[in-house]
Amino acid sequence: MTFSLPARADYGRGVFVRSLAICTPSPGRISLAMEDPVHAFQIDFAHHEGVVTEVRARWERQPLSSCAGATGALDAMVGCRLSDNLFDIARHADATRQCTHLHDMFCIAATHAHQQRPDCRWDVVVPDAIDAPVTASLVRDGNTVLSLTLERDYHTIAAPEAMRGMSVLKGFLAWVRRHVPAERHEQYFLMQKGVFLAQIQRIDAESMIGREARLSGPPDGTCFGSQPERYASATRVGVIRRFAGETRGDVLRFFRPGRS
Repeated sequence: MTFSLPARADYGRGVFVRSLAICTPSPGRISLAMEDPVHAFQIDFAHHEGVVTEVRARWERQPLSSCAGATGALDAMVGCRLSDNLFDIARHADATRQCTHLHDMFCIAATHAHQQRPDCRWDVVVPDAIDAPVTASLVRDGNTVLSLTLERDYHTIAAPEAMRGMSVLKGFLAWVRRHVPAERHEQYFLMQKGVFLAQIQRIDAESMIGREARLSGPPDGTCFGSQPERYASATRVGVIRRFAGETRGDVLRFFRPGRS
């Protein structure tokens, strides 16, 4: 992701934040919102007898012009059976035809709905890394539930010892499925997805706005926005939010449960 893209001059003075809120505005309905530096969206879905019956979604911010229709593509999750296993939920639809981020957060929320949990808030927080390892934290409702110490390359794990030397960018979730209890899979899933995107901290993505999407976007054919029928004419759009210090209260302000 970073190899051929311009480096960000002020990297080292900020923090990556990805926040997800999930709530139940009424029985049988779930609302969620997610925000990070390049995405912000809301999803509302209904379920009955353990099956998703309706999905609505809207963008607040999107990274590429070709992402626009991805909210409608999420309709493919209608008919999905709620489950404790978010990986089973993910397999209901072809992920390459979905926005990766919409699809991932839907899967987390569908697991939440299956377990009938109370409303919750997740935050992945990763400080910029320059001269020393940094600690990436997953926070639930204000309490840290998972920490990974990352080397200066921003993806190799230094601690905990059981994962030392692993890359968060390759093979991480396969290892988690083999070695971590199923009830904690979603925590590692959220952490991996956040740290993967945290690589945007090192990139001067602002300089790519208005330019061809392929110059700074995902590989061809890997998601909704990068499918050939729309990627060739796509551009990078929108605003990139850069965070500094304590920002938890400054994200997800657009969230209106039940009103996507």
